[in-house]
Amino acid sequence: MSGRLFDPRSGSSKRRAVETQDFTAVVLVGYGENLYPFNEGTNVVSKAMLPVGNTPIINSVLDWVVAAGIMEILIVVPSTFHSQVAEHVAEHYSMSTHPRARIDIRRPTEGEKDEDEEQSESTGRVGAGLGGRDGTARLLKRFRNYIKTDFVLLPCDLAPPTSLPLKSILDRHRSSPDAVLTSVFYEPAESVKDSEEKILVALDKSSDELLLVQPLEAMDEELSLRMSLISSHPTLSLTTRLLDAHIYVFRRTVLDLLSTRRTKDLDSMREQVVPWLIKGGWQKGLGERWAPILNPPRKDPFAEALARSTISIPSSSSHYYASPTSSPMSDHTPLPQTSPGSPASPSSRDGSTSAQDERVTHGDSSSRRNKKDRRSGWKCQVIVTAPVPIEAPVIAKGNKADKYKVVAEPDVLIRANSLAGYWELNRRFMRALASNVSGASKAPAATPPRPLVTSSDEATGTAPAISPAAQISPDSLIGEGSRVGEKASIKKCIIGRHCNIGKGAKLTGCVLWDFVTIEENARIENTIICSNSRIGEKSQVKDCEFGTGFEAKPGANYKGDRLVAGQEA
Repeated sequence: MSGRLFDPRSGSSKRRAVETQDFTAVVLVGYGENLYPFNEGTNVVSKAMLPVGNTPIINSVLDWVVAAGIMEILIVVPSTFHSQVAEHVAEHYSMSTHPRARIDIRRPTEGEKDEDEEQSESTGRVGAGLGGRDGTARLLKRFRNYIKTDFVLLPCDLAPPTSLPLKSILDRHRSSPDAVLTSVFYEPAESVKDSEEKILVALDKSSDELLLVQPLEAMDEELSLRMSLISSHPTLSLTTRLLDAHIYVFRRTVLDLLSTRRTKDLDSMREQVVPWLIKGGWQKGLGERWAPILNPPRKDPFAEALARSTISIPSSSSHYYASPTSSPMSDHTPLPQTSPGSPASPSSRDGSTSAQDERVTHGDSSSRRNKKDRRSGWKCQVIVTAPVPIEAPVIAKGNKADKYKVVAEPDVLIRANSLAGYWELNRRFMRALASNVSGASKAPAATPPRPLVTSSDEATGTAPAISPAAQISPDSLIGEGSRVGEKASIKKCIIGRHCNIGKGAKLTGCVLWDFVTIEENARIENTIICSNSRIGEKSQVKDCEFGTGFEAKPGANYKGDRLVAGQEA
């Protein structure tokens, strides 16, 4: 009997894992609009599957999430790339390797659609704001029933720094009960900052509140700020040095707010919803309208138990009980249809205030008002991450007194959402290989990396995959199954799997994806070559990016070109 009452083998660990999950990770996979020529042509690879050091970039995101203890993960992938991502995740994040993780991979069409979407599909209409690719806000509304807790919204192309674990971001959100949003902004590396969208960010450093996010291109020549914002935040500061990392920790009630809008009126979380959440945190009218949804009165478990008892409750009770199956205080107060920079304020269609707008319980919200008299009872906070200088070792030159420092790589957040960002991620990987080799310089001898001989080679006794006469620098990576011919030279390169580097070919600073063929005596420098491509013999290639399936004729000369299969320079 006692064994039945308590058995440590009865799955209690699984039950405990479910009960302690207070966050869900939502990873949105985009199309990679800024990654031409990687995003066009045949057999295009999903942005989530872009290889960095021969490993898909989404691995860094999923590993970051799992390391923070989040096991509920929802990945929304375009139908075109669903099978690619699903097969990769099933292979590398299976029950055998990650038994506690519950990863749900969905197509955008698998979410819950409202009447407007269903009517548009039934009539075959493409307009009415529902055509084309779905915005992030629309997707979150569609999948809101898959998300039961507060959630962190992440891009699929993120390489976070080691100095910024996701757990620290979640802990910041946990420790701020009045935060409806916790976002991350970062100072970019010099090599990528010119390729990113420039934004103006206003924040209060004393309270870590995010007060304004505005693209510089959408701004007028003059910047106007409300006096109410300046008076309530006298330590407000403006900067254009920061970029949006697209890392958002949202309160679950944000999905309740999205559910009050028609799907066709929703578009981007970053461009539409986040700016208005920020504005509602300090603007009185907007904050009061949204407070019943975003910041509902807390439930009293004892009062709720009494409400379900057979004893009648006096009608004068001040407690409000939200239905557990519906959005708390859902008054269908709409999000504004205007742009973030518009001075218009949201209101109901007839211009009147709904009855439930007045049903704001001030008992709980007043206790959370700070000294600045925040009327909405909630705020948007920000975490700023900057490149962290790594302490470099000091090495003495023999017995001399003078010393020099080894150049160390700064710890910085990078996204592969542009060619510059993707280049930087791979170059950082190669520099890491070089630093590992220099750190082991005291070893008797540093040998260049060599891939393992395949089982077929061992069985047939054929020559090794890399010719002994080939030269490969220690800061290069050679993928499994690849072959390098004699007298070939590879320096500071990442070579994918099952590539073939011909005799006498010279590669410097290149990134080759899987199944790439470089024919004899080709010269390639600072170039990315996607999968299933071929570079003809004696070709000269410098500072280029080639899409999947690209073929360069023998003796071709390319410089500074971005081409897909079938294109000529």
